Formats: sequence, structure tokens, C-alpha cells
Amino acid sequence: MTRSLPAPSRDIALLVARLVIGVVFYAHGWQKLVLNGISDTAVLFHNFGIPLAIVASSFTVCVEFVGGTLLILGVLVPVASAFITFVMLGAIYFVHGSHGIFAADGGWELVAVLIAGVLAIAAFGPGRLSLDHLLHTRKAPAPAPVPIPEPYHPGPFDSIRQR
Repeated sequence: MTRSLPAPSRDIALLVARLVIGVVFYAHGWQKLVLNGISDTAVLFHNFGIPLAIVASSFTVCVEFVGGTLLILGVLVPVASAFITFVMLGAIYFVHGSHGIFAADGGWELVAVLIAGVLAIAAFGPGRLSLDHLLHTRKAPAPAPVPIPEPYHPGPFDSIRQR
């Protein structure tokens, strides 16, 4: 029977996956915002037939920047993964799907691998080497003890008192 990695190894694997995929998305957001600019990115989106290209390009940049950062930090990973998956499904639908599978031909393989990666990270969680784990493992103050009432034990004269 195949088992998953021991917890420390699993946490390192999740950290590496989060860092690599997060940096890829952050870099693509940087490219669209700083290197190309939103207006040129919007023109490119328009040429691909993406509706509301300026809105779609702004949304995509935000998702790539913020989603990449959230993955790197390991915070709100399921939310980041959902938004990234949505954007990447749009990339397959509008851009890569008609070019076949191979990325060298403009195909969808890399986009699909990124989707699979963020979904796997979302499914397994960010791991213990994440900000999410650090924030949620702080011990809350212990609640005050609740007194438990003593059970009732009938005395020898209880049956007489009931009459």
C-alpha cells in the first residue's frame, strides 16, 4: 500500500510547490502590469477575443499578483486557488485550447499543470510551513470549566416523603 510522505517531508514538498507556483503567477502578474502595461495587456486580451478586455486584464493581473503572493505565504490558499483556476480556465478557453496540448505550439499543457498544482495544494492545504498554519495554531485561552452537578442519590426516607 502506498502512503503519503511523512509530515515533515510533506510540509517541505507543499512549501516548494507553493513557492514555485506562487512565483510563476507573481512573475506573470508583474509582466502584465510592469513590463507590458495594463493597456497593452488589454489590447492583447482583446485580440484573443476576451470580452471586456480591460476588465479581464486588470482582473487577471490582480489574481496573478495577489494569488501568487497568497500561495507564497501560504494564506487563504483555497481562495487563491479558486481564483487562479478560474483565470487559467479562461486562458485555456480563449487562448490555448485551440492550439492543442503542447506548450511549444501555444497549447494548454502548462496552463493545465498550473491548475492541477493549485488544486492539489488547495486539497492538501498549505502545510505547516505556512503563515496560515502559524496564525491558526496559536492557542486560544482555555474556556472556563463548566461545573457538573452531582448525580441524585435517593436517601433511605425518600420513598416515605413521596406519599
